[in-house]
Amino acid sequence: MTAPTQPAPRPTRRNAPAPAAALARLGLGDTRVAFGLAGIGGAWGPVDPGLARETLARAFELGVAAFDAAPAYGTAEALLGEALRAWRGLRPVVSTKVGRLAGHDGLDGNYEYSTQGMRDSLARSLDTLGLPAVDLLFLHEPEEVPPAERPRVAAVLRQMQADGFARRLGLGGGDGPGWDGYLEDGGFDVAMLFRRLDACIFDGLVDELPRLRRAGVATYGASPLHMGLLGSRNEEFLRAPPPWVWPAPVARARRLWVLAERRGLPLPVLAHRFCFSLEEIDRVVIGARSPAELHDAWAAWQAGPLPADLFDEVCAAQ
Repeated sequence: MTAPTQPAPRPTRRNAPAPAAALARLGLGDTRVAFGLAGIGGAWGPVDPGLARETLARAFELGVAAFDAAPAYGTAEALLGEALRAWRGLRPVVSTKVGRLAGHDGLDGNYEYSTQGMRDSLARSLDTLGLPAVDLLFLHEPEEVPPAERPRVAAVLRQMQADGFARRLGLGGGDGPGWDGYLEDGGFDVAMLFRRLDACIFDGLVDELPRLRRAGVATYGASPLHMGLLGSRNEEFLRAPPPWVWPAPVARARRLWVLAERRGLPLPVLAHRFCFSLEEIDRVVIGARSPAELHDAWAAWQAGPLPADLFDEVCAAQ
C-alpha cells in the first residue's frame, strides 16, 4: 500500500495589517517593516553617497520605525548614525550585527568570531551609530561558526547583553543545522530568515518555522525580493542567474512574473505584498538603493496584504 502523500506546506495569510505583538513583547516596537541598509551601504555595488543619504532621510520621513545595519554593509552604520543624529522624532528600533566584517563586496565573507573581535566590532558599531546600546544585536551568519565554538560565541553575546550594549539578541541568517546549539541555548529572541520564506521559496515552513515556534523566537524576514530575483533586475537575473540564486526559485520566479503581468501588478509589488501578508513573519526587512525603490516598497506596504485569491495563486506557483 502506498503511503499517503503529505500536502505541500503553504503559509498563512494575514487578513489585515496588525502590530507585531511578538516583537512588542520583547521591547522591539510593533512595526512590521524594517529598512535593511545593505543596499544603500554599498554591499551590492557602489551607491552615490548623496542618493544614499536622501533615501535614508526619506525613510525617516515616511515613518519607517526600524532599521537594520551591519559592519559588513559598507557605509550603512555611518549613514544611519548620521541620520539618527539629525532626526528629531522618536528614535527608531536599531539592529546591527557582529561576526562578519566588511569585505570587498556582499559575496566576500570576512568573518570574525573571536571573543575580542566581536567585542571590538560592537564597540565600533556603537561609536559609529552614536548609541550607547542597540535594540537588537544579531550574530551575523551563525552557520559559519564551527559547532564546537558556538557555546563560547553565545556566551560572549550574552555577556555583551548583560553589559548593557544590546537589549535583545538574534540570529542573523542561517537555517537548519546552522542554528544547532544556538536555539537550544535559549538566549536568542529573534531569528532572521534569509531566502527561506518569500514568494519564491517555502522551504522555511518545513525546516525552520516549526523549530522557531518551539523555541519561542520571533521572526524577521529578510530580502522579500529574493536577492533581486523578484526585483527591478528580474529579467537580467532570469537570463543569467547570479551564483546566489538556486534553480528552483528561478523557475518559480518565471511563473510569478507571468502571474504578476496577468494581474496587472509589477513583480516587486506582488513579491513585497506577499511577504507583508505572511502570518509567519513578524517583521519584513525591505531594501532600497534609491528614494524611488523605497517609495515603491513603502507603497506596497501601505496597500496591505494581498487579496485572498491572489495570495492563493502565488502559493500555487510553488
